Amino acid sequence: MSSKSPRQTVVSGPPVSLPVAGKTGPDNAVPACSEWLARHDEQQTLAKRWQRLESHLIREHHWFELNKRERAVLPESAELDAIGVRLDELYALNNKLLNMLPLVAATTHHGLACKLTVALALVHPEENKEVHTLIKSVLCDFGNTAMPIGHRL
Repeated sequence: MSSKSPRQTVVSGPPVSLPVAGKTGPDNAVPACSEWLARHDEQQTLAKRWQRLESHLIREHHWFELNKRERAVLPESAELDAIGVRLDELYALNNKLLNMLPLVAATTHHGLACKLTVALALVHPEENKEVHTLIKSVLCDFGNTAMPIGHRL
């Protein structure tokens, strides 16, 4: 189990976008992965906002030298708290969905690409460059061979 907090985990990876569909049809992997990726994107956005706010508070108000009462007076404190609560919610929801994704069968090329995109989002290039590069290349190969012209990754 990783010792990183949800905020550290979210920020360390590059943004990942969902591949374009090459085939239509019912595939439960597509909406499940789309949901996971949308929340992942929200987590990244919120974590970056958290970092900017915290940096500002450290620089301008010596944030870590303030006690709880002094911190609470600052207007940014409420936003930090709200971001923290939302990040925890998103982390819990995505973790639950991530545990279910292996049980969701991808029945289309698009579903397979979506599941690989989730995997790509989880393998941070700074932590495992080779695996990240491999998954990215599989997505590119898959997009070049399995999807119709006009729907390349």
